[in-house]
Amino acid sequence: MSIVRILLALAILLAVSHKVSAAALDDIKLEVSQDLCEGAGANDKNFVVYAVNLNANQTIDANFKYDSNPPQQHFILFDASLNPITDRFPKLHVHRLKPHESARIGCTYTYRAAANPPGPLRVPIVTTKQSASYIDAGATEAPEDARSFAAFLLQGGINECGPGAKPPGLLYLVNLHPYARLSAALNLLDDHGTRVGQLTPTLSPLSGTRVACSNGFSKAGPITSATLEVSAGVAASLPAAAPPEATPSLPDHRGPESTEAPTLAPLSLGAIFTTQNACAGSVPTGWIKINDVWNPTVCGNPASITYNVWIIQQLTDQPLGAVIYACKGAVPSGWSIVGTTWNPTVCGHPTANQSNVMAIKRLN
Repeated sequence: MSIVRILLALAILLAVSHKVSAAALDDIKLEVSQDLCEGAGANDKNFVVYAVNLNANQTIDANFKYDSNPPQQHFILFDASLNPITDRFPKLHVHRLKPHESARIGCTYTYRAAANPPGPLRVPIVTTKQSASYIDAGATEAPEDARSFAAFLLQGGINECGPGAKPPGLLYLVNLHPYARLSAALNLLDDHGTRVGQLTPTLSPLSGTRVACSNGFSKAGPITSATLEVSAGVAASLPAAAPPEATPSLPDHRGPESTEAPTLAPLSLGAIFTTQNACAGSVPTGWIKINDVWNPTVCGNPASITYNVWIIQQLTDQPLGAVIYACKGAVPSGWSIVGTTWNPTVCGHPTANQSNVMAIKRLN
């Protein structure tokens, strides 16, 4: 075969490949829903972004771009080993979609450290289509390193977190994955590096939760283990003739408020709470138990895992309409239960599916 024929054949293959890729991209539709992302507070406008495969027969690997708004921002984070890193937008991530599947691929907000407390900062995220390709339905997906999606942000200016050898502030564990749930484990350490407790949080996509101060007793240690879990997609309800796709944008208004508690109960990121640790037992009037941990150095010094320390939160400083996630139990006067859920990382840490967390709302 002559060089000319070889070049002509390559050109034809490239043109066909480009046409097929463009067709696959056209088969992907993005939708910014009115469904609140897990853990969103009462005043948040953090909505789920869905991707829909419009093709009834082909499985598609779609590559999505996640950019901050304003675009191309960068932030200082700490990786799973607590080493400083620069977190840069935009980011690319591939999601496999079965024929006529609708799947969650992101949220309209994520969280980073704010310049000033209380923080953290809510960072708008804009999701767009980047590329796509048809693939064999039985093709193997490359495994992801769960630990690479676990990171810490350091919120400075918190009076309760004193100075020390590390930059002072309150550490939040954040899930960098756009659509997978992250379960992680980390130890709480004393000033000598000895373990004094353990945390096993589970975070929804792009969310975060407070873990510990960066210095002092019971400071956060590196991530010891991490796993990712992707929620299964559902069959899409497609119109007979799909209208042209509009460019996704951040919604200006949230939908009707849900009366259900979120699947998990991470600590609210945008509010200041008055909390303190107490030995397991009774809770003072005006306070409620929101978690429990094992600390072998206090409250009876249990040598094996026993949740001997309770984390309690003050209720009297909360405004009307405030929602708090607490360990399931007696509902305080003036509050009403609006939902329950099972969270194996808090409140007794039950391994069996049972409602151990309640969402309560202040009525008066």
